[in-house]
Amino acid sequence: LEESLGTLASARAAYDRCVELKVATPQMVLNYGALLVEHEYYEDCFAAYERGVALFKWPHVRELWTAYLDAFVGRYGGAKLERCRDLFEQALDKAPAADAAQLYVQYAKLEEQHGLARRAMAVYERAASAADDDRQYDAYRLYIAKIEQTFGATKARGVYETAIKTLARDHDAKRMCLDFAQLERKLGEIDRARAVLAH
Repeated sequence: LEESLGTLASARAAYDRCVELKVATPQMVLNYGALLVEHEYYEDCFAAYERGVALFKWPHVRELWTAYLDAFVGRYGGAKLERCRDLFEQALDKAPAADAAQLYVQYAKLEEQHGLARRAMAVYERAASAADDDRQYDAYRLYIAKIEQTFGATKARGVYETAIKTLARDHDAKRMCLDFAQLERKLGEIDRARAVLAH
């Protein structure tokens, strides 16, 4: 009602009071953030998101963290990289494995675009080790693809070995062994490929 018929100040006061009384829903916080961005009050928007994520627990806070991180990265990119890293770490701190996978990928992309390749690879590694059983194979495949793209195929060997030891399901470990053997064949290391297949 305040957004439609009142002023920006009255709408902000209504949203602030809802958050203060802890009667706000995640959707209300998202609407408040969108209102503030629309009027170019970016820091106030980030403050509203901060207050919102403090109110809710996972999984209800998922959309708030996604919107907050998207808005912050979209606004500042690499200009406030340390603050951005801190936000990702806060989001990942209590995130369950199913939700953490998406956050890790988003975090790693930030590091690839604005940070260091080494830091991005460390985030991909964390994503692979933190993923749940359903997503672990795909997380390792993404990590391996990024390692090969950035540092070359030979650097991926260690990741393949770690993945084979770590994967919880035998089916996924078998697929990873076949992928590893294929890499060794590509590199001309037939004996190593045989050893991987024997394993």
